[in-house]
Amino acid sequence: MSLPNQQEPMNTQTLRRAIRNDRRQLSRQTLKIHSNLMARQANACHTLQHSRRIAFYFANDGEMDPKPLVERALRTGKHCYFPVLRCRPATSLWFAAYKKGQSLEPNRFGIPEPSGHHKQVTMPWGLDLIILPLVAFDRSGNRMGMGGGYYDRTLSFKTQRSHWKGPKLIGIAHDFQYVDSLTANPWDVPLDGVITEKKLYQFTRT
Repeated sequence: MSLPNQQEPMNTQTLRRAIRNDRRQLSRQTLKIHSNLMARQANACHTLQHSRRIAFYFANDGEMDPKPLVERALRTGKHCYFPVLRCRPATSLWFAAYKKGQSLEPNRFGIPEPSGHHKQVTMPWGLDLIILPLVAFDRSGNRMGMGGGYYDRTLSFKTQRSHWKGPKLIGIAHDFQYVDSLTANPWDVPLDGVITEKKLYQFTRT
């Protein structure tokens, strides 16, 4: 990965730009290969195998594509969902049910959402597992996103509960998106694991 000189700590914005730039350099063929290899690594993820209500996302900007996981989930009778922007407030997400062949429509960022999603919206705490995109992750399960904070606001309820904390959170990414350490903010919601084309990372919460 073509990161800047790391003799000094890299700030969040510089790191985000560097990794996003490297992600965009991946060819379509490489993206497809990584996606299929990631799906193989996912066979070892017991949380994914045993979850019934799973939220995915539509990949863009060189993100790891969950498409093979979605296809497998649909084949095995799992209930699949995709994030949709809430109307009010428009700073967090709901999750809409998705079935194979269902029509899609772009949101204001040009990212597809299931059409007619307002009829079948699910709150995040109603899911078993959420598969998240990310820009970077570290050895403690901290996640760097695109900077909009949509997932952190959507999942903020998980930081306010001492017992049941709702769905498990698994990120998927290219292995070069791993970094030793990220700055964790009080509002950040850590991941339970990350699946890359090379391995399954699992994080233990204390």
